[in-house]
Amino acid sequence: MNALLRKSDCHTRVLGTLMLAALLVSSAGAVSLGDLEEWNTTFNKGVYTDLFAVAQTGDEGFLFGGFGYSADADSALLVRTDPRGEELWSTILEGDSIAALAPLEDGGAVVGLYTVDGDFLAKSDWNNTSGSSTIVRTDASGAPQWSAVLEESRVADLAVLPSGDIAVTGWLWKQGGGADSFLSLYDHSGEEQWTRTYVGGAARSLALSPEDGFVLGGTERPGEQEPTDSWVMKTDGSGEKIWFSELFNRSCLVCRQGVEGGYILGGSLYEPSPEYGEDAYATNAWVAKIDEDGSMVWERQVPGMEITAIAGLPGTGYALAGRWGDSPQLQIINEEGEVVDGEVWNAWKGRLSAVAATADGGVVASGWSGMSGRAEGWTVKFAALPSSDPQTSPTSPAQTPGFVWTGAGAAVAVLVLVRGRRP
Repeated sequence: MNALLRKSDCHTRVLGTLMLAALLVSSAGAVSLGDLEEWNTTFNKGVYTDLFAVAQTGDEGFLFGGFGYSADADSALLVRTDPRGEELWSTILEGDSIAALAPLEDGGAVVGLYTVDGDFLAKSDWNNTSGSSTIVRTDASGAPQWSAVLEESRVADLAVLPSGDIAVTGWLWKQGGGADSFLSLYDHSGEEQWTRTYVGGAARSLALSPEDGFVLGGTERPGEQEPTDSWVMKTDGSGEKIWFSELFNRSCLVCRQGVEGGYILGGSLYEPSPEYGEDAYATNAWVAKIDEDGSMVWERQVPGMEITAIAGLPGTGYALAGRWGDSPQLQIINEEGEVVDGEVWNAWKGRLSAVAATADGGVVASGWSGMSGRAEGWTVKFAALPSSDPQTSPTSPAQTPGFVWTGAGAAVAVLVLVRGRRP
């Protein structure tokens, strides 16, 4: 059995190789993803604006979170829009950036934001830094109602449980570099119920399990600038570890509950390319599915360089947001991990960092775009997809109907070489 990820006792590194499935890109169809675009909107809230979190509200509007950078000032940005993406209000909370958010039934939200010591946009070594995070409960106008500070931590993801409790994950910075992961539970009023710390690694993403537990996905260290190994861990409802599995030469940046059970992972795949030099690595976007026991169901290499966000689309599969080289991209896969559609905006630099399914069966994504010549927050909304049937295709997406290259920029290679010696 070709399996890269398997359940281990707790700390067993899994070594192995996997022959990845052939790259699939959608071929001609009646409707392509680009034809379904309903609107896209940019937000200019500072020198540099980026949106890392998105969720739909009860009235079918949207909340976006990220930063609107201003030197020597708070930058954590929360934006509320109507269903057409038109801004209703925006506010700056105390901190550098919002990493995650969840809307509440009363129109408010729970927001996870972080602050780093020094200028966060000038940071070059995220493996050796320090800071704190804050969980903020806002009302329907974005005004804070309560907050809980997490010292020496970096919040990465959060989820509101059916009980109203709030699960939060991320990492604790360690002096001298590196990190430990944590999982915390707060009640609806912001009182900490418990916190579990797991030695080593940086938790990036959080999914709820059907057994009222949690599944965390993360990387070996906080920094993303080098090839890395990753891990996935399942806990019970009190944060006690059930199983732990490691992914070799993969970055696990996102973990989400599967539409048909299990969990979907996304990030990047790193493969040595000695023909280009001793320390050369090829970087490709990567997605995988594991079952409730942590065993690999399937693994796919998909178009692009990195998958940073995943949303389940019942009846279709999953939306994958990320980047293709330096350009933003959105891919659609079916339940088997086969690409059925996608769009790359290669006329400008940017990235899509968040994606969510919408009440009408569509998709909304957010990140940043350089389409105007400056870094602006960017959101784009698509109508419901008509089909999840995969299509075979030529190997060149630029020549494939249904896989849309928006704009006239130069083609971007699927294989991106990264040089750097592994620590």
